[in-house]
Amino acid sequence: MDSDLDRSLRLLEDSISSKGRFLLSTPKNKDLRRKTMESPMTPQTLRKLDDKLGDSSFTIYDKSFSTLIDDNVSITGSIVRASEPWKATVNSLYLEFYETLQMCTNSHDVFDVITDLARCCTDALQVIKSLKSKSSIQYVNEDIWLEKERNTWRLLLVLYQDRLLASKDMEDVQQPYFGDSEKLCIANLFKADPLVRETQLVIDWLEYSAAERDIEALHFSDFSYGWENTFHQLQSAETIVFESSKKIVTEMHPDAPWVEELHLHDLDTEDEKRLCKKIFQEIRCGKLNKAQKVCISSGHAWRAALLEGWRLYHNPNTVPQVEDVEMYDADRDEMGLDSALQPTEGNETRDIWKVISQAYCEKEYLNIYEKASLASFCGHLKSLLRVGENWEDYLWAYLKVLIDIRVESEIRDNISKKYVPLPEEYWDQRLSLNEVFEYLESAPNTKVRKESQLEMHIVQKHLILDDIPRLMEIIGNWIENRTLSTQFLRFAVHLVLFLEQIGQIVKRDVPAKIIESYVLRLAEMDETRLVSFYVSKLGVQKQVEVYASYLERILDDNERREALAFAEDCGLDTHAIAKRVVENIRNRPHEIGALGNLQQKLTDTDLLKISAIDWLLISNSTKLDAIEQTNALIFTFLTMKKLDAAQLAFNKIPQNFLDDILSEGDAVPEINQILREYLSYRTYLDAEEAFNEWYKQFKSKPLPPGEVAENAHFTERVAHEHKEAQFKADTERWNMSTLQLAKTAKGKLYNVLLFPEGGWLSGAKDCEFLRSTCIPEIVMLLYSVLNDSDCGEECLQLADIISSEKYGLYKVFPKTKLKEFLHQLCNTSASLLNKEKDPWGNVTIN
Repeated sequence: MDSDLDRSLRLLEDSISSKGRFLLSTPKNKDLRRKTMESPMTPQTLRKLDDKLGDSSFTIYDKSFSTLIDDNVSITGSIVRASEPWKATVNSLYLEFYETLQMCTNSHDVFDVITDLARCCTDALQVIKSLKSKSSIQYVNEDIWLEKERNTWRLLLVLYQDRLLASKDMEDVQQPYFGDSEKLCIANLFKADPLVRETQLVIDWLEYSAAERDIEALHFSDFSYGWENTFHQLQSAETIVFESSKKIVTEMHPDAPWVEELHLHDLDTEDEKRLCKKIFQEIRCGKLNKAQKVCISSGHAWRAALLEGWRLYHNPNTVPQVEDVEMYDADRDEMGLDSALQPTEGNETRDIWKVISQAYCEKEYLNIYEKASLASFCGHLKSLLRVGENWEDYLWAYLKVLIDIRVESEIRDNISKKYVPLPEEYWDQRLSLNEVFEYLESAPNTKVRKESQLEMHIVQKHLILDDIPRLMEIIGNWIENRTLSTQFLRFAVHLVLFLEQIGQIVKRDVPAKIIESYVLRLAEMDETRLVSFYVSKLGVQKQVEVYASYLERILDDNERREALAFAEDCGLDTHAIAKRVVENIRNRPHEIGALGNLQQKLTDTDLLKISAIDWLLISNSTKLDAIEQTNALIFTFLTMKKLDAAQLAFNKIPQNFLDDILSEGDAVPEINQILREYLSYRTYLDAEEAFNEWYKQFKSKPLPPGEVAENAHFTERVAHEHKEAQFKADTERWNMSTLQLAKTAKGKLYNVLLFPEGGWLSGAKDCEFLRSTCIPEIVMLLYSVLNDSDCGEECLQLADIISSEKYGLYKVFPKTKLKEFLHQLCNTSASLLNKEKDPWGNVTIN
């Protein structure tokens, strides 16, 4: 892949360039960014995606693009809006994904490839956002789609890194000793329970995705006092500029508004709402520390302290600090361990804090975002759903509560400590992952219900549930019943290729259908290089079928060579593909002309079929394949009386092909039959051509000059005598040429009738029709040459050849043709009698 700067420049150029430079620019050599594979992800390590997908990778990108845009004063908002360059930016992903996947050389690259696919989406998003800022457009579909796709690639990465790599570390893991440490108990839970670990990974993923969105700007000073306007009015009401419109509290403590049932200053009330929302937004983005800093800088340190009560208790002095528990029972001094006490961690009365927090979230008078912030850590689902705005927010809320309940259950089941019981409503929130998604699909929030039916959210759902067979089934149904966007097909293809590479796909039918659908879309774009690459991901038979179908539309020889070169680079069977292309084109329906014509006119379809033979010549297929396909095409043309087309097809085969095949030695019967058919067609076409040459010559007999008038002048008589002399010379030359052409035509026509080893075209498939058509035709042509050459005796000898059992020509004569031929022989016999010969041409003696 490119460096960030290189990709920025290229995406910018693609965005604002003309449509003529769409996708098929020749890719330059690129160094794929490869990261050292990290250890399996624990629930908190999704933040490490910053190294691969985070803001640090965007710094150079943003600066370079911004500089390019700002320096080019010709790019205005109206121009950008009119050209919609973000569409070209998204379309560039076809090539980007192809290049990324092509560089995946082994199974160890698979996660790096997913990282790079996500990065491609991120880079395109950066370009689109910059273009949007120049055109004053708030939303474009490409922006929304790319964000969801990028997030899905990240989800795929974190889940399958854990599923495939973390499982290796779970082998031979012994149950640790954690005493009364809640922290160690839950650490063991996350290490031993993959479902809990994956659920936390999804939560981290949702928080990371939320942190990248544009959040409403909430401005706070570096430091201020809490409720400073209320405090100022209490201290010096006579000097305050803006006095509150309502009666305010008389004391300055967190519970004062609710205890005294009075109000804060109007400005503080607004600040309170904004602060509570800001705190929750930071928590929703997984930034608890930042939320607490906002509390402290706003003069509400008590809020920051309130958000500390959830932390798990851990006393390092009561649990072993070494892995071997038996060593803990030995004398610590002998082991050389530090005997100094270490500080405890977390909240020892966390259970009390949790019960109070649950009750706190039930207070109707509290700000909904204030309650949601606390509910994030005490598992109060109703408060979280109340502030949820979309599908991701709802999923985050359900999963946060799901993890909270699972953690609480583990602690209370394994720690020997008496905990304050939680309300039954808390335990009633226990759900499975499947139930979570069922609730999302039937949520009272209309927006959440609609978003749960979005294609990308359905994909994310089944990735989280690890239900790949069902996901493949759903995508297969979408392809059959709906018109999916090409962008989604691009995503789906790379998704199934990844899942297949890691062994998650058993049945190949649906993945093959997805890839084939994507290939058809690429074919519509004439992206030959991409088509050949993705066709190579299909089964062998499908490769030949799909790629051959695509190649049928390519007519230029250079493009044909390029297409076959791409196919060969991708490991496709170019010989089988070229042969299939010829067969597909050859089997297309013909354009039927007027019946009864001796020779049909050539059509565009005919020319296309003849041109298809070039595929076999370009692909360096076996010479025998080229001859075999040409035989089949000539057969078709002859049945349609298209001699010109048959001759053009025959001329496609170089003259040395036959000699080269024969020089290879003895051939099997199948090869011999193909060669016999080829020679049969060559003999027939040569005979037809020889007859046509003779016929043209025969019909071009010089015409004698007219009679000169009796009263013609001397000059006219001299001119007439000159014309007569010229006529005699022309006639003599005509006679010689006609005689020579007649001799040649006779020989080649006889070659058809006297074709050796079974006769002309014998043994060919479905040859009966052609033999019954062409042989009588050749007989009649030969008769015409003999008769017009005044060879009556030889005309009668044709009867002997036809009736001979050696050749068996009479067997292919239809009765009508035989009757016509016998009638012509009768005319010849009558002509011979007029010449004082017997009916067979013998001279009679009076």
